[in-house]
Amino acid sequence: MATLPDDFDFSLLPECYLEMVSFGASITRLDFSRVQRSPGIPPYKVSFCVEGGLKYQVNGFVGERFFTNSSTSAPLLDLLLKDVVLVSKKETASIQIEFCSGDRVLIDGDSGGYESYSIYLDSGDVVVV
Repeated sequence: MATLPDDFDFSLLPECYLEMVSFGASITRLDFSRVQRSPGIPPYKVSFCVEGGLKYQVNGFVGERFFTNSSTSAPLLDLLLKDVVLVSKKETASIQIEFCSGDRVLIDGDSGGYESYSIYLDSGDVVVV
């Protein structure tokens, strides 16, 4: 299991909203964006590609995304267009994203020695945990 870098910037999603959620056979992708400030200036974007555990609390429902059960993905759609208010570290390598509605997503960084998630930063850098 990898850990987050010591200098990881947890303010990576200021003024961002969840723009898109997409699902693959063994991946959940969360794309965040910031409102475009003016024409011609590319919008700020950050993506999380989660291959490990992903838990959530959405509309008072607590659940977990299971790749073998597509219905566990549905609650994540209710987070679309919601603003992020806080990103925080949980345990050694897990990240929690909290939304303006009080909903939250926990991206688990413990996948038993395998890659759990990748963060694609606006700068072009990639963080792999």
